[in-house]
Amino acid sequence: MSGFSIALMLMIVFLSMKPTVLKANHSLKEARKAMVELRRRQQALSNKIRALARESLGQRLTAGQDDHEADELQSRTDHLKRMIEQLEAEDRRVLVMDERRGLSETGWIICVRRRPEAASPLEPSNITRLWDEGRYVFFFASDMPRARRKVLMRFPEDGGYSIVDVKPHEGDLSEPPALGAHNPDKQKQSA
Repeated sequence: MSGFSIALMLMIVFLSMKPTVLKANHSLKEARKAMVELRRRQQALSNKIRALARESLGQRLTAGQDDHEADELQSRTDHLKRMIEQLEAEDRRVLVMDERRGLSETGWIICVRRRPEAASPLEPSNITRLWDEGRYVFFFASDMPRARRKVLMRFPEDGGYSIVDVKPHEGDLSEPPALGAHNPDKQKQSA
């Protein structure tokens, strides 16, 4: 075999391999582009995951604070409900009926009760119950008989009212006075 024929064979082999080499180069370039695109997508997904993780952490912290605040508000609400129940358990309000005080007058706290049949049919039942237990009123008078007269002028006996107790009260009403239960049924139940 001569050198020409070997060269010719090599040339034929190279020419036959050229499309394969070009195709391989093209595939290699596309693989590199795909890898770059894959890295870009991976980086974008990584950034999204980090952002979602930060947001999730923020929401968890906020949820923890919200739970703490909700527990605190629930505790306050429960405390206020207990206070309301205690206050509603026994009405200790003193209705101030007289604001003018003479020089020789002192304060009097009078327990007034109304018969249930004297109540208006439209009156709420809790108000009727308060009158059954006895309501406390405050008047200024120089002595007990005058205090009774003032009460009877405002709450007449023919209107179904009766005086249960009259107590002198020194000072003002900024501190609620110790008031006893004047309902005999209530006293029997507690005994």
